[in-house]
Amino acid sequence: MQLHHLSMTAIGPYAGTEVIDFTTVGRAGLFLLEGPTGSGKSTIIDAITFALYGKVAQASADVERIHSHHADPRTVPVVVLVFETQSGLYRVQRTPRFERPKSRGAGSTVQQPTIKLWRLQTPDDLTGGELLSTNIGDCDDEITRAVGLTRDQFVQTVILPQGEFATFLRARSEDKGKLLEKVFGTAFFRRVQDEIVEAGKAAQARRQSAVDEIRLAVHALAVSAGLETERRDVLEALSRTAPEALEAELAQVVDELMTRERHAGKASREAIETHKQMADMVSDARLRMQRRERLLALQQQEHDLGKQAVRFTELREEVSRAQQARPVAGAVRTLALSEQALRRADVSLRRAREQVEPGLRDRGPAALREAAAHAREVVGSLTGAISVEAALGSRLAEQRRLAERRDGIRRSAAAVTTELDALPAAIRAHEEALTEARRVAALVDGRAAEGERAKERLEAALAHAAAAGRVPGCEAAAAAALSAVAAAETALAGLRRARIEGIAGELGLSLTAGDPCPVCGSTEHPSPARPTLDAVTPEQIETEETRVVELRRRAATAADALAALRSEVRELAARADGLDVAKARSRAEDAARELAESVRARSDVEAGATRLGELRDRAEALSTEAATLGAELARTEQSVTDLGARIAEETSLVEQARDGHPSVVARRDDLVAAAGRIDALVDAITQRDVAAAAVAEDTAARDSDLAQFGFSDVAEWMAADRGTEWISARTKEIDDFERACTQVRAGLTGPELADVQLDALFDDIDQLEALAVAAKKDMEAAAHEHGSLRDQVTRTKRRAADIRDALSRNAAVIAETADAVRVGQLVAGNGDNQLNLDLAKYVLIRRFTEVLSAANTELGRFSGGRYTLEHTDAKKGNAKSGLGVRVHDMHTNQVREVGTLSGGETFYVSLSLALALAEVVRAESGGVDLGTLFVDEGFGTLDPDVLDDVMHTLEGLREGGRTVGIVSHVTELKSRVADRIEVLVRPDRTSTLRITA
Repeated sequence: MQLHHLSMTAIGPYAGTEVIDFTTVGRAGLFLLEGPTGSGKSTIIDAITFALYGKVAQASADVERIHSHHADPRTVPVVVLVFETQSGLYRVQRTPRFERPKSRGAGSTVQQPTIKLWRLQTPDDLTGGELLSTNIGDCDDEITRAVGLTRDQFVQTVILPQGEFATFLRARSEDKGKLLEKVFGTAFFRRVQDEIVEAGKAAQARRQSAVDEIRLAVHALAVSAGLETERRDVLEALSRTAPEALEAELAQVVDELMTRERHAGKASREAIETHKQMADMVSDARLRMQRRERLLALQQQEHDLGKQAVRFTELREEVSRAQQARPVAGAVRTLALSEQALRRADVSLRRAREQVEPGLRDRGPAALREAAAHAREVVGSLTGAISVEAALGSRLAEQRRLAERRDGIRRSAAAVTTELDALPAAIRAHEEALTEARRVAALVDGRAAEGERAKERLEAALAHAAAAGRVPGCEAAAAAALSAVAAAETALAGLRRARIEGIAGELGLSLTAGDPCPVCGSTEHPSPARPTLDAVTPEQIETEETRVVELRRRAATAADALAALRSEVRELAARADGLDVAKARSRAEDAARELAESVRARSDVEAGATRLGELRDRAEALSTEAATLGAELARTEQSVTDLGARIAEETSLVEQARDGHPSVVARRDDLVAAAGRIDALVDAITQRDVAAAAVAEDTAARDSDLAQFGFSDVAEWMAADRGTEWISARTKEIDDFERACTQVRAGLTGPELADVQLDALFDDIDQLEALAVAAKKDMEAAAHEHGSLRDQVTRTKRRAADIRDALSRNAAVIAETADAVRVGQLVAGNGDNQLNLDLAKYVLIRRFTEVLSAANTELGRFSGGRYTLEHTDAKKGNAKSGLGVRVHDMHTNQVREVGTLSGGETFYVSLSLALALAEVVRAESGGVDLGTLFVDEGFGTLDPDVLDDVMHTLEGLREGGRTVGIVSHVTELKSRVADRIEVLVRPDRTSTLRITA
């Protein structure tokens, strides 16, 4: 990765905007980033790391610290970085999470982080480019992919910040492994390791299958041998637990079966012997009888053969003469074939002459060849006429097509003319209809208002009829309410009178002796009145008064309702203009009908205007079309005339070329066929001459063979000649006769019939055969038993062999899979792998040793040859061996842990390791190109000699195209590095940059 441009605004101690052009400052390959402690040197590295990964270089630092507290709170902190990788040129703009004042009111609000990522064409493009994304996750993924390193890997190989310079040196084996696997691309070995481990598992599965095969074979043997369940289980258990002990058990099973088979074999042999004895007795008896019959038959046969001796003597002479005639047969057959070929040649010649014209039949070969050549010349001259004839059909078809097109155009023109003639009348009719429709449509507003008035009158008439119908009911209700009020008031007056009359009795009850009377004032009450039983109480008066009030209210309500209803009736009658419902409905329907007519007329106006325009356009289009059709008709008729003339000319040419034939092609084919027939006649004449010469030659050869083998003429030879099959058959017949004579004489004179007595007596063969049959049944039963046991022994032996084969295959599988299992365990860090180290880590260790080797070159210069780095794979507890590092002190010849190094020692050891890692990565094909390296720690801890060596090494990195930035405040470095980025501290404690390049 190569840095080109960095811009920072409100970042760290930089309150304003600071810009660094790395292309300029890093042109020499080495530059110094210097300034006082705490001035903001490391902030530049933090800004680079933040722009790429959204985090600062130190993992322990909070990313929000990057926001400058010196800048205006309203200023947005932003970092813009232009960088280049093998994937392309990019510009990234990122802001951190920060607090800013609210736009309205007091207080602050949190601004969330943002990012933008562009792809650029040139490093100087700071405003344009292709925007790839504004999503933080997508941008982070794309940057990580382009750079090829995560943030942790980046700060351990590209930017070495304060406090983390020695992180890789002191990192755990697992963390080193992740970094090295990413940098060196050794994930391939991880995949290879997985495949080898899977192969080891497959080998283990094969081993299990082989064990299962042994078990199944043992089960098959147990079934074949008919073993009991208990013994079968024992064998199966042995197959699982102790396969090596199976052999003895198998041998015992086979021995037991073989013992049973031997006993059965002995019984079978005894039965066979018994049957053999009985069969021999039967055979002897039969043999004696057969010998007697044989003797009689031979005697008869000898007599019959004696009668045929003369005929076979004559047959021998005939066969001898036929054998003498056989050598001549070849010449005779050859001559016959030649004569047959001559006859065929004569027939072919006759047929060939019949095929040609009579004038050519008697001509010689030379004249015939000349006639064939002439015919072919005529064929060649017909080529043009054939082409014309072939095209004539398409021209006739074109003529018909043009004629049909001409007729179609005429019909189309007639139709257009007819339609065009009818259009003026149609246009006039549409114009009149459109005028009428516009007149009716103009009345639509007045008719709409009249419709609304008719609708209101109809509604008022309907409401008037309904209200008038309710009037009698309201009048009756009002009258009833008034009657109820009058009756109630009369009753109330009666109650009041009764109450007055009954008050004396109530007063009499209230008088007390000595108290004054409330009426007369007297204190004496000689005869006070007493209340009657039907006296009216005040409560009754009050109840009746309440009822009267309610009835009056109801009467008033009924009267009001009646008055309101009568007023409504009068008002509705006025609104209906005095029309009843029928008349109002009739007028409303008439108004609606007229309004609908006007509405339809309005639509008809639009449609009519459109249609009238279409008719006028149609008339214009038809006029144009009629002119076009006229022109096209004239062209077509001219084309028909021209094509007819050409067809007549070509027809005349073709008729002349046909010369009376159906077609020119037919004439050509006839001429070709005639030439072919002439050629056939020439060939037939030649073949007949050759056949005649062969007959003469074969006749001389035949006469020579006849004289050589003693035949005077063909007739004598034909009398003696016989076919090969006849000779073979007669020879065999003679041999069979002589053989039969010899056999008969040998049989009659042989010892087997010497003692045969034709008059001797014989044993009872039937009885002997019955005894033999019984012995045979016993023998077959014993043989079957023996055969069954023998088959069982064979099957059991085969099953035992199967078990041995399965054991052998198991051993073979174990041998075959030993490497796969062992290698699978080894690459997984198990089995014989005493270091407990898997393949992927082993590869990383090999690459790590390369890194250490390169690091020791640099470390030797830094430490004056005192220190070297050594790889250690010692296990820690149960952990697998890894990427451990120890330091070998050559002065004390002791190996130390890296944690025992001092600050200065740790710096240059870590720097050596970091530089070596970068160099090895650069040397790797397809690895990450680390084009820029920042060193941000420890130069102040180095003595002058070591500092010289470190600077010499850093300067040497420029040869590989690397740019190295040294972050330090060591004054001595200013004189060594010309290109500098100097951090200047202002009086207000803010910082700014001054670049010297």
